Amino acid sequence: MKIPQKPPESRDLPDNTLSFVSHVYDSTEESEKIRQLLRTFNEQEYIHWDNLRHKKIPYDPKNIWFALSLIRITQKIRTIDIGDEIFRYYLPELFQKQLHHIDKTSPASFDSLFSEAPSETNKKQYLVNSLMEEAIASSQLEGAATTRPEAKKILREGRKPKNISERMIVNNYRTIRRLKELRDQPLSRELILEIHHEITQGTLASNADETEFRACDDIVVGSKTDPKQIYHYPPECKKIPAMMDDLIAFANNEDEFIHPIVRAIILHFLIGYIHPFSDGNGRTARALFYWFSLKHHYDLLEYISISRIYVHAPAQYARAYLLTETDNNDMTYFIDFNIQIISRALEDLKQYIVRKKSEESESIRLVEEIPGLSFRQAEILRNFIRHKARYYTISEIAGKYKVSLPTARADLLLLAEKGMLKKYLDGKRQVFTYQRDAEIIPPGK
Repeated sequence: MKIPQKPPESRDLPDNTLSFVSHVYDSTEESEKIRQLLRTFNEQEYIHWDNLRHKKIPYDPKNIWFALSLIRITQKIRTIDIGDEIFRYYLPELFQKQLHHIDKTSPASFDSLFSEAPSETNKKQYLVNSLMEEAIASSQLEGAATTRPEAKKILREGRKPKNISERMIVNNYRTIRRLKELRDQPLSRELILEIHHEITQGTLASNADETEFRACDDIVVGSKTDPKQIYHYPPECKKIPAMMDDLIAFANNEDEFIHPIVRAIILHFLIGYIHPFSDGNGRTARALFYWFSLKHHYDLLEYISISRIYVHAPAQYARAYLLTETDNNDMTYFIDFNIQIISRALEDLKQYIVRKKSEESESIRLVEEIPGLSFRQAEILRNFIRHKARYYTISEIAGKYKVSLPTARADLLLLAEKGMLKKYLDGKRQVFTYQRDAEIIPPGK
């Protein structure tokens, strides 16, 4: 990934720039075309110079950029002092619309998204699945090599991690599950250190790396494939305490209204920028985003995974940081990217719910057709039908459906007695798979 080109300095502007800008607000048809272009690049697409310079427009991009910069200076730019650095951001009209949509959706009860209330079993599964997805994806972004199916199996069975990658995922999962318990606390150094310690425990070189801010300046953020490509040099370690205190004050400041989602995104950005730890900064930044969102009762965000989308677009995620850093710490680019990610994740959740409601209807059909079957047992059977080649352990089913081991064992044995599952011994463990010749009536028959 290339570092975005920084905007041109005043000395690099064309000789006719001032003349061009002076005519932007003339009452001519050409001037109106320019104004419309500026509105597009500021309100509909908050464009960075690196993107603008490649646009096919009938004007010198440098002139358009200079005019755009003047507009942005006169807008309601907000600034945040963090240590000796100043960060700024602006909320275009497009952001306001997207935030309003998030506001309408996120605080709603989970049940309100359904025409009929989902079963408690399904609600638990939705939540557990989302937390697992976030824990896995957030760890994969930081280098965890465990595959998604294997990671889910580990989490469902409650297995002890065998390596650093598995430990990262297990730590992340446990930490994310605790965030709701911590949301009534104000942000503090102690809370940040606690979250970071839980996320990194047993994965870093020393205990001090897990429990303290970094005390060295040999940390850089670079390409995972090209060690020579450095994207970000974090602030010197001696600046970290003051910068973190300013970050904490910003998070706890209730005198100035900033939309909670915007404030959560800014906290996410600042942790990544300051890089207060030797490792685990990304996981901590994303955990704090969720913590702050839950603190302000955006409870539905518990059911989405933003990191799952980041994993599919890691370069865009990294670029959102770089766009900010290469344009005088303008965090609008990072806010823009993350609002889009949240909106997309909420839409994905709606589609997931539609799909799960269809599956729930199939489970109800199984209950009606197979005597003596509970709804949960029908859900378990439907899962076996969907994954006919898979073998499941009792502990994995217990973890997936959030029931005790004796309950999971009883459910599986009942399904085996009814001829729906086959039971095998894998060493000392009982494992189950779908009975392929079981007569399950297809839907609609």
